[in-house]
Amino acid sequence: MHKERVLVTGGGGYIGSVLVRMLLREGYRVRILDRFIFGIEPIADILNDPNLDVVIGDIRNVEDVKKSLKKVDHVVHLAAIVGDPACSVQADVAVETNFLSTIRLARLARDNGIKKFIFASTCSVYGASGDKIIDEKSPTNPVSLYAETKLDAEKELLALLDKKPSLTILRFGTAYGLSPRMRFDLVINYLTKKALIDKEIKIFGGEQWRPFVHVHDISRAIKVVVEADDDIVKGEIFNVGATKENYRMKEIGDIIKGIIPGTNVEIVKQIQDKRSYNVSFMKIESKLGFKNEKTVKDGIVEIKDAIENSIIEDPDDDRYYNHKRG
Repeated sequence: MHKERVLVTGGGGYIGSVLVRMLLREGYRVRILDRFIFGIEPIADILNDPNLDVVIGDIRNVEDVKKSLKKVDHVVHLAAIVGDPACSVQADVAVETNFLSTIRLARLARDNGIKKFIFASTCSVYGASGDKIIDEKSPTNPVSLYAETKLDAEKELLALLDKKPSLTILRFGTAYGLSPRMRFDLVINYLTKKALIDKEIKIFGGEQWRPFVHVHDISRAIKVVVEADDDIVKGEIFNVGATKENYRMKEIGDIIKGIIPGTNVEIVKQIQDKRSYNVSFMKIESKLGFKNEKTVKDGIVEIKDAIENSIIEDPDDDRYYNHKRG
């Protein structure tokens, strides 16, 4: 039986290293295109899997991309300069990677007869949206370069891939949870680490809304789209998360305090990050039957256990922070 091959750009990253393992377990052949600027360690234990091949290369390099697309059925495009701090540090590279290279990849994928092109976007495109519940049809209002590059890429992809391949845009909620390529510059992961080590955390503002989604569930959603009928996902945008996992940031402080007793939670009125979005995830649930398997509480507990049991020995190491390496 033919096993479909999925190209995962950024397959050695925070989401990619979880997704690649999931696809391999399900019998897919997987190809990774990644620079591995944080090292090869996140996939070291699966390098000998006969269904995996790895291209160490750059999404910005045309020859690397062409090599990666050979004999591929589907593309999952995760590779990006991710997060506001990382994009601020290297704005030109962020635009080149997140927008220009994405469009070139899509053109080459179209020319190579790829069946599906799945683009990793973000709920950050909704920006400062206040308290009202927003869905995929709501106005976008990005307030960061990262969100702007993702939204610009979305618009261009929808125009470019109007016929083939089948394009699906996934707007992820704020990611958290354990990954082989761990990150502590994500708010849940960071605050859990701070509570454990420093016994105190600061919440800026506190009233702003965020939708949270575990990296495991992000990977599940991608796999669901890979396996879905084209007529359900072609040309569609899906928010990825669960409506009940929208929280005000002050609630996150309370949850962490409940799981890590003795944590001092300081609410700072000054808001550094103006984003606030309370997102509906009814579309992905109703059209694809997708529901989260993990909650914010689950993520906090697993990170707490990993640090306490020295599975992660030094959570302050630079390799866990996207903006500290480029």
